[in-house]
Amino acid sequence: MIDLDNFPELTNEQIEEHAENLIHDYFYASDWKLKAPVPVERIAENHLGYDIEITQEGLFADPDFLGGIHFDAKLIQINGSIENQEGRYSFTVAHELGHHSLHKDTFERMESNGGIMCREVNTKPIAEKQADYFAASLLMPRNLVRKAYEQSFGDLDPIRLSPKKKNKLGSIARLVINRGNFENVSLTAMANRLIGMGLITG
Repeated sequence: MIDLDNFPELTNEQIEEHAENLIHDYFYASDWKLKAPVPVERIAENHLGYDIEITQEGLFADPDFLGGIHFDAKLIQINGSIENQEGRYSFTVAHELGHHSLHKDTFERMESNGGIMCREVNTKPIAEKQADYFAASLLMPRNLVRKAYEQSFGDLDPIRLSPKKKNKLGSIARLVINRGNFENVSLTAMANRLIGMGLITG
């Protein structure tokens, strides 16, 4: 069993650079126009050669197991319970691509075969946190988010929300999603991205 806390520390900047590199590699290898929504399924299947399997068998009978990646078999598995939840499904695929980009080489040095199974838990190990940040960076590239935010609000000045106004977070995220055409991103993911980029404070 691989210890998912036993992976090298990476800064958010390093993780985002890996995501941007994958985006640009796919852009130059395909006819995609470098705009949202980022086609994570096509990147996984057509660019990186993974098959995507939707299943609720074995470990995936447990809805807490959202996804998994098998490097040797070139297989990404997604829990069938989220197949019709576009934002969650796309984020899970992007998360598994994070393991491919960030952890595949380290994993192969630790073990000759197998993969990483991803379970929804309260306290996430390092590898899972890194894959989450990669997924956010891949689905919501910084330059596209900034462009959609500026088109929505007229400038790039951060919006400060007091605790009493935190209910506005969803409407701000929805506006940026709609303006930027982030069709495969959930409100929660976009809200977290805007906060992480410093465009929403408080």
